[in-house]
Amino acid sequence: MDRIDCLRAFVRTLEGGSFSAAAKELGIGQPAISKRIAMLESEFGTQLFSRTTRTLKPTAEAHRIYDLARQILDSFDMARSSVEQAAPRPTGTLRIGLPSSFGRRYMMPVIAEYVRNYPEVRVDIRFSERFVNLVEEGIELALRIGNLEASTLVARRLGIVQRYLVATPTYLHGRPLPRTPDDLGSHQCIVYSRMSPAQQWAFESEHGRHVASINGPIHVDDADAMQEATMHHLGIAILPEWNAAEGLRSGELEHVLPDYSIAALPLHAVYPETQWMSLRARSFLDLLVERAEHFVPAPVAYPHRRRRRLTPPLPAHRHAS
Repeated sequence: MDRIDCLRAFVRTLEGGSFSAAAKELGIGQPAISKRIAMLESEFGTQLFSRTTRTLKPTAEAHRIYDLARQILDSFDMARSSVEQAAPRPTGTLRIGLPSSFGRRYMMPVIAEYVRNYPEVRVDIRFSERFVNLVEEGIELALRIGNLEASTLVARRLGIVQRYLVATPTYLHGRPLPRTPDDLGSHQCIVYSRMSPAQQWAFESEHGRHVASINGPIHVDDADAMQEATMHHLGIAILPEWNAAEGLRSGELEHVLPDYSIAALPLHAVYPETQWMSLRARSFLDLLVERAEHFVPAPVAYPHRRRRRLTPPLPAHRHAS
């Protein structure tokens, strides 16, 4: 048994989360996987997995070794392919992280195309609105919406996400229609709790930047939940294009403060900084770049509707005869 076999067992175990998953993928028995991991632990002089009767958790040392082990295996597979005079093919498990709402709306066709192109790859999709630690979670590539903080991650910009301030006609009926961002203080607003600061909304107009303090009964961390809350007439919300477009076109939603714009958010693909990106991650990133324009649509065009009168008309003055 060589060290490549041990490394492969280690990588598949960490990616699959169990000895049984690694054994199934490699087509060998679970005891063989356990033996290979034990040999690797002896070689490195450190424990790679914490084992209990129910869980198998990678240690900090395992996370440090994982990226290098994956590079070694990819290099070995490429070398073998070159000897066989065949173009290298992506293999193994590609673990990707996607924003929940965006991922559900746009990414499955891209993933389906990728799986058809590379059937040797198993795609493990993690949906979350959180900016998770890619290395700790074993994620090779993730999509992130919003401004990125300084980090060691490598980022590839794919496009932008347009956002709209909207509410239902039912919610707006009988209430004063906001004319400026400051008017939002007297309205119920649906707050996206992951935006910082969550209770301040910023707008741009021909007069400059405007920051409004808002409040409301609903705080959520998912764009689909914000859309649902809005459609139940619970208040005004800032929705991304994919949640707002259909309602704006049909008239189920009204564009609030149309003379004020909300800054679009950048969409990036991010991945850990490494000297060697796996072939499966590289090929998936290439497909994302190629298909980016299909899942970042143009700004919403919706029928123009006459604005409602902001206040009741004043009664006509009667002149004394």
